[in-house]
Formats: sequence, C-alpha cells, structure tokens
Amino acid sequence: MHPGFRQRSFDEILRVLKKRKWYIIMPALAFGLTVGCLVSRLPNTYKSTALLAVKAPKISEKIVAPLSDEDMSQRLHTLNQNILSRSNLEQLITKFSLYQRERSAGQSIESAVETMRKNITVDLESDKEKLLGFRISYTGQTPESARQVTNALADIYVSKQIDESVRTAETTGEFIDKQLEQAKQNLDTIEQQRMKIMLENSEALPESAQGLIAQLDGLRKREENISKDKETLSTEKLRLNDQIASNNRQMRLIEDYGIKETQDAARQAGQIEDTPAYAQLVNKRAELTAQLDKLLKVFKEKHPDVVAKRDEIARVNEELEDLRKSTDKRVQIASQSSSRKAELQKKSLDLENQRIQSQIGQIDQQLQFNEQEMQQNAGRISAVEEKINKIPDIKIALESVTARYESAKGVYDELLKKYNNSQGQILRETDSQGETIQIVDRANLPASSTNTARKIFLALGGLGFGIGLGMVLAACFEVPRLFRVQTVQDMKHYTGLTAIFLVPPMLTDAELVRQRRIGRLKWATAFVVAIGSVPLLITLFQKLHIFERLI
Repeated sequence: MHPGFRQRSFDEILRVLKKRKWYIIMPALAFGLTVGCLVSRLPNTYKSTALLAVKAPKISEKIVAPLSDEDMSQRLHTLNQNILSRSNLEQLITKFSLYQRERSAGQSIESAVETMRKNITVDLESDKEKLLGFRISYTGQTPESARQVTNALADIYVSKQIDESVRTAETTGEFIDKQLEQAKQNLDTIEQQRMKIMLENSEALPESAQGLIAQLDGLRKREENISKDKETLSTEKLRLNDQIASNNRQMRLIEDYGIKETQDAARQAGQIEDTPAYAQLVNKRAELTAQLDKLLKVFKEKHPDVVAKRDEIARVNEELEDLRKSTDKRVQIASQSSSRKAELQKKSLDLENQRIQSQIGQIDQQLQFNEQEMQQNAGRISAVEEKINKIPDIKIALESVTARYESAKGVYDELLKKYNNSQGQILRETDSQGETIQIVDRANLPASSTNTARKIFLALGGLGFGIGLGMVLAACFEVPRLFRVQTVQDMKHYTGLTAIFLVPPMLTDAELVRQRRIGRLKWATAFVVAIGSVPLLITLFQKLHIFERLI
C-alpha cells in the first residue's frame, strides 16, 4: 500500500523559506521599489463638496400642473448626463487648466475627460420617495482647483436645471401646439366628412325616417288608387268594347233583316193581286164581263151598249195594266224605304259606336296617363325605398363619424388644456417659480489629501505582490523536490526503513570556498537584475496607467 504524501512540519517549511529567501526577497525588492517610486510620483488628490437643495415650486402644482411625469431625481439623472458630457467637461478642463502634467506626458483629452468624469460624484439625499437635495463632489490635484471645479459644477447644475426646465416647457409647448393644430385639422376634417354625409344624404338622414315611411305609405296608397282607377277604366273599356261588338252584331242583324225586309216589301209590292185596287178592278171587270155577256145575248157586237160595255171592260183592263206597270215603281219605293230605314238604324248604331270609340279613346288616354303616373309613382317609391334602405348605413356612418368627432374633440380639448397649462408652465419656469435647485453650501477648500492612505496601501500592495511572486518562484523549485526522498524522515515515511547513519558531503576547503563564491555571485547577479528591472517596471506601469486609475 502506498504511504501517500508526507506532510511537512512548520520547522521544515521555515527551513525551506530560509533556503530560498533570496527568491522571495528579490521580487519583493523589485516590485516594492517600483510601486514605491510610482506612488511617490503620483499627485495628491483633494476632494471638495457642495450641497444643493431642491426648492419646492412657488406656484402650486394644483394651479399649474407639471408638463412631465418625471420627478426631480429623474431630471437630475438627465442633467448628470448633460453636465458630464464630453463638451462640458472639456470646457472645464480648459478653463481651470486641469490635468496639465498628464496631458504634457501625452495623455489625450478624451482620457482626461474620462478621468475627470470618474472624479465627479453626485450623492442624492432623499426622504422616502422625495428628493431633498444632493451633494456634488470633485476630486482634484490641488485644493483650489477642487473647490473651483466643484463650485463651477454647482453653478452649472443650477443654470442647466433652469435652462432644461424652460427648454422642456418650451419644447413640450411647441409639441403640444403642433399636436393641437393637427387635432384641430383632424377635427375639421371629421366635421367636413360629417357635413358632407349629411348634405349628400339630406333626405335620408335617420331623423327623416318617419317622414320617409309616411311618404312611402302615401305613394303606395296612390299606387293602389291608380291601380283601382286603371282597373275601373279597363273594365269600362271592356264594357264599351262589348257594346261596340254588340252594336256591330246588331248592325249586321239590321243589315241582314233590312235585306230580307226589302225583299219582302218588293215581293209584296210586286203582288198586285193582293191589293184592294186590283181586287176591285177584277170584280168590276167580272161584273162588266157578265153584263157584256148578257148584252151579247141580247144585242150584237156593234150594239152601242155592247160597244160601251166593251169599252168599259177595256178601260178596266187598261187600269189593271197600269196597275201592273206601277208595281216596279212600288217595288223600288218599298225597297228604298226598307233600305233607308235599315241605313238609319245602322247609322244610329254607327254614331253610337263612334261615341263609344271616343269614350274608349278618352279611356286609353286616361289609362296612358295612369300608366305614366304609375311609372312616376313607382320611381318615387323606388327612390324613397332607396333612401329608407340607406338610412341604416348612413346612421352607422354618422355614428362612426360622430364617435370619431367626439373622440377627436376630447383629444382636442385635452390638448387645449395641456397647451394652456404649458404656457403657464413656461411662464413659471422662466420666472423661476417652479421646482428649482439652489446652492445651500458652496464648495469648501479641502485641508488634507484624500489619497495618502491609498498611496501607502498601494506601496504595501506592491511589496506584498513581490513577496507573493517570490514565493511562487521558490515553490517552482521546491515543490518538485517535495516528491523525492531528501531527508531521514522522507526515507522512513516512504520506505519504512530506519537510517543507521548519514554521510555528509565530502568537499575540500577549496571546493567549499569556490561554492561560496559562486553562490555570492549568483545572488549579486540576482540583486543587480532586481534593481535593474525597477526602471523597466516603472516604464511599463506608466504606459499602462494602472496606478493613475487606482488613485
């Protein structure tokens, strides 16, 4: 079983350190001298402090409300960024001739500005959530420069706070003024849109709905009345057309009956046997013939009585003949009489048809007028229905525009209120009547340096770093030897054997003297190297500006 690493005693460790003491002393000497020289060259620093208080506004915020929700602590943060900007600090460096040695050594103005920014501190003093004031401090290389710079910074804080408050109020006022103008233009645009909708749909506005519905009912009733009139006129027209058809049929019957009546009249007029005159003449001729026969029985042909009778019979025959001859004329007269009667009846019916046609024409004109009026009324109904159907859309559009108008009006009123408030705020800030910063205690003249203790600490730190580095070097040589057998205790621990006797190194006097000389030469060389490395280390640390940052 392996015995493990042997723990060294305190005496053994002291013997090792004593053996390697120069490995520790030389780095400690080099770094101690280097840091001591550098720290001694560093300038003393002096810290001056000024107290600034936050003064409550002279005019209550209830009367003139602040334009920003930022409190003084937030505004102070903005002021810090502004005051500690490169341009402002560069002006202070130039004005008070700060960091002349560093700048002469080649330090850039940017590095000087960064150094000055680190040397400025602002400590707030507050009561719960309210800022009461703050302390501004500057650490300079001379008491006078520290006080001058601190007072200058305090004055800058006061003036910048006033300028920033006025600028913020003016900027906010200008911004609100632009917003107010835009809000007014938006309000006017919405109002114009609203008026345009109302003008373009003046007859279809929501409030005219009842009137349009009543108008639509009236037009529908008018349409119904016109339809009834058309129906009545159409019925009358049908009746008149039926009357014309009836008259035409009657005229055809009259014409047919007239022809038949004419034929009957002609036939009756042509049948003379049925006439009384013809019957009288026939009877008379029969009597005369009977008388003639009687006379012939008595007398001869030439007897005057016979001749007279024959003459009377001849006259009766002539009358009969004349009666027969007058038959055609009677037929013509009877035909003409029948035809004239039929014509008169047809003419009467034709006049009746003409009168009816005139009525039908008037009815057609009335129907045409009613049709036109029906179309016009239908157009009016369509227009009114279109207006009524547009009312919901117009109502929605008006409600939307009205809502936008009310919203824009609210925004405009709020901006107008803010604008009036901004004008009051500008006046308040211009007259320094608002929340301001005042210097309570100006910067003091520091009596003692602030970095003396830090210089001592850095010097001791350099020495300690050198000792630590020397111990690391000694450990580099001694640690590997700890794992080898060097003493009786090592042999006993690792092998378990006990040493009977020890054999010391066998050296002559000359070898011992030579060994001591070589050792002294090594340490002298190490001492020279340590001392010689001091300027190199000083140059390196100066290039790196390590201690300037720490101080």
